[in-house]
Amino acid sequence: MDFVHLHNHSEYSILDGAIRIQQLIDFAVKNNMPAIALTDHGNMFGIIEFYEEAHKAGIKPIIGQEFYIAPGSRFHKQSTRASNEENAYHLILLAENCEGYKNLIKLSSLGYLEGFYYKPRIDWELLTKYSKGLIASTACVAGEIPSLILEGKTKEAHTRAQEFADLFGKDRFYLELQYHNLKEQKQVNAELVAMASKLNIGLIATNDAHYVTRDDAYYHDVLLCIQTGKLLHDQGRMRFPNDQFYLKTPQEMEKIFEDYPDALYNTIKIAEMADCQIPLGNPILPNFEVPDGYTKDSYLTELVYQGASKRFGGSIPEYVKERINYELSVIKRMQFSGYFLIVWDFIQFAKNNGIPVGPGRGSAAGSMVSYCLGITELDPIKYNLLFERFLNPERNEMPDMDIDFCALRRDEVIEYVKKKYGEDHVSQIITFNKMKSKGAIRDVARALNIPLPQVNALTKLIHHEDLEEALKDSEELKQLYKSNDAGKQLIDIALKVEGLTRSAGKHAAGVVISRDPLSEHVPLYVDPKDGSISSQYEKVSLEKAGLVKMDFLGLANLTIIDTCIKLIKKHRNIDIDINAIPLDDAKTFKLLQKADTMGIFQLESGGMQNILLKLGPTNFDDIIAIVALYRPGPLDSGMVEQFIERKRNPQKIEYLHPSLEPILKDTLGVIVYQEQVMLISQIMGGFTLPEADKLRKAMSKKKPEMIDAMGAKFVKGAIAKGIKEEVAQKTYELMATFGRYGFNKSHSAAYALVSYQTAYLKAHYPLEFMTALLTAQVDKIEDIAKYYTDCKAKGIQVLPPDINKSQRDFSIEGKSIRYGLIAIKGVGDKAIESILHARESKGTFKDLTDFFTSIDLMTVNKGVLESLIKAGAFDSLHTNRAALFASVDVMLETARQLQQDIATGQGDLFGASDKSFSRIHIEPASINDWPENQKLQYEKEVLGIYASSHPLSRYAKDIEKLSCTPIKDLEENVNGTPITLVGVLNNVQIKQSQRGNKFAQAVIEDLTGSIQVLFMPQTLSEYESLIVSQEPVVVTGTVEMENEKPSRMLAQKVLQLTQFKLTQISELHIIINPIGTDTQILENIKRLLQRYQGNKPVFFHVRQTNGKENIVKANPLYHIKPHQKLLDSLVTIVGKDGFYYTIGC
Repeated sequence: MDFVHLHNHSEYSILDGAIRIQQLIDFAVKNNMPAIALTDHGNMFGIIEFYEEAHKAGIKPIIGQEFYIAPGSRFHKQSTRASNEENAYHLILLAENCEGYKNLIKLSSLGYLEGFYYKPRIDWELLTKYSKGLIASTACVAGEIPSLILEGKTKEAHTRAQEFADLFGKDRFYLELQYHNLKEQKQVNAELVAMASKLNIGLIATNDAHYVTRDDAYYHDVLLCIQTGKLLHDQGRMRFPNDQFYLKTPQEMEKIFEDYPDALYNTIKIAEMADCQIPLGNPILPNFEVPDGYTKDSYLTELVYQGASKRFGGSIPEYVKERINYELSVIKRMQFSGYFLIVWDFIQFAKNNGIPVGPGRGSAAGSMVSYCLGITELDPIKYNLLFERFLNPERNEMPDMDIDFCALRRDEVIEYVKKKYGEDHVSQIITFNKMKSKGAIRDVARALNIPLPQVNALTKLIHHEDLEEALKDSEELKQLYKSNDAGKQLIDIALKVEGLTRSAGKHAAGVVISRDPLSEHVPLYVDPKDGSISSQYEKVSLEKAGLVKMDFLGLANLTIIDTCIKLIKKHRNIDIDINAIPLDDAKTFKLLQKADTMGIFQLESGGMQNILLKLGPTNFDDIIAIVALYRPGPLDSGMVEQFIERKRNPQKIEYLHPSLEPILKDTLGVIVYQEQVMLISQIMGGFTLPEADKLRKAMSKKKPEMIDAMGAKFVKGAIAKGIKEEVAQKTYELMATFGRYGFNKSHSAAYALVSYQTAYLKAHYPLEFMTALLTAQVDKIEDIAKYYTDCKAKGIQVLPPDINKSQRDFSIEGKSIRYGLIAIKGVGDKAIESILHARESKGTFKDLTDFFTSIDLMTVNKGVLESLIKAGAFDSLHTNRAALFASVDVMLETARQLQQDIATGQGDLFGASDKSFSRIHIEPASINDWPENQKLQYEKEVLGIYASSHPLSRYAKDIEKLSCTPIKDLEENVNGTPITLVGVLNNVQIKQSQRGNKFAQAVIEDLTGSIQVLFMPQTLSEYESLIVSQEPVVVTGTVEMENEKPSRMLAQKVLQLTQFKLTQISELHIIINPIGTDTQILENIKRLLQRYQGNKPVFFHVRQTNGKENIVKANPLYHIKPHQKLLDSLVTIVGKDGFYYTIGC
């Protein structure tokens, strides 16, 4: 029996459909169906993928969507039915032809843009406007006509069916029969059959498929639980009534609808009618208007040569002209001149408006045209960057340019593009978040109500994004799967849902620009969370549809560079052109050789610092190479060690053939870049560069058949050039080995330039650089602490926030950095704006009254004031933070009254026209200030650092004498033996292990740095009160290494610092002044020493009237065992200056 499924929901009916696109196509092939439809709920997300895969399999794709139809106007957004979420009817629409496809796109877009209310909805008005080329059917029991039937409104149902038939035409409107053994379907079907006969409207049979096989119903039910956040055993949750909503075979459908053969035949009729050809691969470039008298090609040529004259000083070298002319010929032949003009234009806008632009990103840095246009900042010939890596004339693919902008001003460029090409011509790009291995396990476990510790234990055994691979890789996981029924069930379900679409999001940087309004070419989506507009097609589908996609990325390091340059100009009156700095600066390379790279783009991780120390870079090519090499593949393959070894021992550099030296010289004979693979193919194997690019792609994609075939061609070409077969073969083997790890040199070079620029600024202008760096971290409190420590190591003081001196951002004050107000947790821009405006208009705040009567109390509210107090920002006006904090409510109320009185003319603070008013001042309560430790903890809370002091500062001298390791020196002292650290424990998190035992993670910080520390259950149980005490502690344990850097301490023992210090006291010295020291004092000392008798010697310093001092060692009977009570009692007897002790090592 011939039959085609016309109502199917793929995984893009998110967390409702469970059919993967390939499964849908495979089902059609297996069951000899000539065609199959895709009709996802409310969207066209999967259409391009579906269209392509169907054509590959020889199946006709029928493009459709199940629409939601508003009962009245799409603009009416109030509930008119029992459930808000069902405030719309269902309707299936299929594209008969290209016009229908365009109308589908329009309707799908408008559902989001105009009709969204819980779901994207259209209405009768839009159907009337965009019905041409569409085939409609009445959908499931949630369709309008079936709903009227179920409501007993048969007459209205007939009337409505006739209206649909009149709108679409009787050959393009069908009544849809579905039967899943449901009572309401039986009722609806009976009436639809009668209606079809009476109104002469065709019937079709569908199955509203949501999953592939009957057995998949269970997995689909779990998917619904994931969607709704419910448990599988919850009563009253959303669920399908039975297991019949699967892709039934034609034979099964014939059996169900054997009484209605026309309903089956009509599916074939519709499949024959539907002939929609989506135009793929034809670029739809935005229309870039060029000046009169120019074409796009001629205007691009003129701009390129103008830029070349600037780049090369007027007289353009012949080799540059050759490269330009070659690139322009390819660009023009591929009709991409408009593309380059578009990019040139918005980059010119950015530069003309002071918006920092990156020196390049990706393969575009290999284009001389890009360099001359100012799109990139690296001479591609100088650095052996290849145009064909960017634009292969033998591949009909759009160029792909990703541009980095200052993170703070990226949106200005996007707004410019929207204005230039039209708001409706530009949008962001959708992304689909998939359920990966661990995520699938967690989602399914939640639905099955499996305890979290068990889930955590399971996910710890998964080390792949693919669950099947994880099962192969882990014996422990495999064993659990075989022996544990609950674990097996969880993994089996997770395997079924793994890889399905879980949610839709926005591409972080992608922007699509169209020649026409976007909704003429691509359906649009509106994010219900923020109202932003995206394409419904993800980036790959967009490119296939011919639309121009570009990535507008925000790079924080460009912001740091820009801020730093402005600070240099402001404080030193020096102009820096960052693109003109020398790339062989000795001071910069000295900084890199020392791995002083905190805050340096791409080079600040512990692993990268270790490579820098070993390598000792001496030129810019070294930086390009290590940026390319610092990736898992090269790190695991030994390439990094080989590169370092050759740098240290140049005699080990070797080349299999002399022709390789010019290609591999910069990387010391190691194949690091994809461009090197291409050049070797060209120089040794006789490939054209476009052919070489195909080989590069085959190697990076690991396509063995193509690699082998091109290997034979390479060897043959090398032999033709007089190269021995053995050498050619060995060279190709090296290319194949290292080529799979090869990195895009164009991208690496462009990013290495940003790395070098940040290193140059840090080396020459550390004060300005660190100020800019700290400003860029205002929303990353942990990073502020990290860079604050780096400042201290360089002798740069970071001054605490001050209400009278701090700016919004970190600022330079003399040779120090003043903490910025925006970096205080809980203080926002509006409050800062009010404070700074008051300060600028009236001068510095004289006292609290002046402050409170000058600011906007709506923005500088209680929360803001409490954060400012905790940060110590009011210390210059009032030193008692506790009093300020306790009085916030009273001070605010008084301030409101004062401001109201001033506004109504009842008082004049400055003229003192009202004598009683002039005496009113805002004063906090009179209470004791917080102890120092509490002050410091509050500072840490809101600033991320201890600003005014450090909990260890008062112990600094003692710590120097203790047998402890400074955190900054850990690397030199880690040898597997226990190490003792003194510090304060921050970010303490007490967690539960898979066995239900408590353990803790924290960060221990001393005066030199910080490191993570782990407290296992036994250690936590013994020392928990100390771990959470926020008091200085001494922690003993072993330190783990990662990338040859200390990564974490495993704690074994914890002591209070004061307690530990007592154990380290070696001698007690008591000062005796004969004058003023009576016998009772001496007797008290004697009794005290006897009470704490031990083996630590005591010395008496007897001071004579002539200034001399006799030191007498006490009798061993008076030697002591150090105890805090002993020290406290000595303070009472002789005063804090009347004794001291020494610490042994």
